[in-house]
Amino acid sequence: MKRLSHIYIVCATIIVCAMLTSCKPKPLPEPKPMGYFRIDLPEHQYRRLDTTLPFSFEQSVFANTSIEPQPDQSLWVNVTYPELRASLRFTCFTLKNADSLRRLMVSEDKMVKFHYQKADDVQFSIIKDPGAQIWGQTYEIYGKQVATPFQFWLTDSAHQFVRAALYFDNTPNNDSLQPVIDYLKEDAMHLINSFAWKP
Repeated sequence: MKRLSHIYIVCATIIVCAMLTSCKPKPLPEPKPMGYFRIDLPEHQYRRLDTTLPFSFEQSVFANTSIEPQPDQSLWVNVTYPELRASLRFTCFTLKNADSLRRLMVSEDKMVKFHYQKADDVQFSIIKDPGAQIWGQTYEIYGKQVATPFQFWLTDSAHQFVRAALYFDNTPNNDSLQPVIDYLKEDAMHLINSFAWKP
């Protein structure tokens, strides 16, 4: 009888120890690194836009274009990407004299400098195609909260001046938007490379 009670005590001790050691909480999984939703972007496809504007260019087939004449004789042109909630907004000016061109170029410089407070870096490239009478500049503006990550201006140096900037219809968070920004920059560069003044 004594031996039987010892066996019960030993068994009970083993069971209690097993229960105590097996009831530890499971360790939490490693936290996943911060990520953003995957954005599926369509393949680039273009068509030539030929309107009453004094120039033509090739734009994405996924974009819509609207033209709004302004009281100061300038034109606003919006190339809108509804699916991406983005637009490339143009302002087109007719040059009245040589001083108009200088003033517009200085104004462009000021507009880009306005973004310096939010920018991490600004890179620019010169556009020069004397055969097509096209001169200009592109600006790539890097930074998480930059409102317009890509801008450019084009001129024939005598009659027309066109400026454009890429905007998004939401609060800037360019870390998450970077794939879309890169996609739209490619479209903007295609637009610039296919740009032509009308005779």
